Amino acid sequence: MKPFRSFAAMSAIAMALVGLPMVAPAAAKVSVDGTYEISIAGWGIARATVDLTIANGKYDATLFMAPKGVAKIVTAVRTSVDASGALRRGDVLPNTYNVSADEIDRPVRVAMRMNGGTVSSLKAQPPLKALDGRIAVTNAHRRGIVDPLSSGLIPAKAADARDACDHTMKIFDGWTRYDVKLYYKGERKVATEGYSGSASVCGARWVPVAGHRPHKREVQYLAANKALEVTVVPLPGTGYAIPYAVRIGTPNGEIKIEPSQLAITGTGV
Repeated sequence: MKPFRSFAAMSAIAMALVGLPMVAPAAAKVSVDGTYEISIAGWGIARATVDLTIANGKYDATLFMAPKGVAKIVTAVRTSVDASGALRRGDVLPNTYNVSADEIDRPVRVAMRMNGGTVSSLKAQPPLKALDGRIAVTNAHRRGIVDPLSSGLIPAKAADARDACDHTMKIFDGWTRYDVKLYYKGERKVATEGYSGSASVCGARWVPVAGHRPHKREVQYLAANKALEVTVVPLPGTGYAIPYAVRIGTPNGEIKIEPSQLAITGTGV
């Protein structure tokens, strides 16, 4: 798995916003506006802004990520991601997923359309190479999935959203198919500009399914990595939880994705 794809996928899991176990009332509208700081071993490397709107049983989410600090010397990549879809009968049903990463030698593009959890059209650049040892991605791997940004739409009925940790994200990013399995670890208090409260901490395991080469060191490392953690917070009155923060252990230090600002407005009831 290419470094951009693995980092973008895990970042998207952190930023990806909210899931409903039921369709919200037609008049309900919830908005989330967040700024997230991304660091490794204590060094700030990127900043991401996230916007989400949920209304009338539909959602629209956007993410924009750009390097900061010393990372600007290494890369000028700016990544834009957007996703939209419907919330029906406890399912998250993405309709669109688009990725654009510019200012690099080989631009990254994904334009994916889905219908009922099944990919109906896909354009991904650069294309996935047919290399020895790679597990082929079949049509079956493109069914019953969500995209990386929509993957954070997590059902959560409990007031502290701890049941969001009893969830498996089945993700297809345009190249690879993988699962992120969550499990409950505990509770902690969180606070940042615009938000404070209790949060549930989920451990996470990354499970490669298709599109990967199992013998690759980075695939083996991420699959064996137990230092993956997602902290989630509830959206009161909606049955939704949103990822608040992510921690990813790496040989070069811990990656942290945490909000410097988070505003949640509206209600689902």
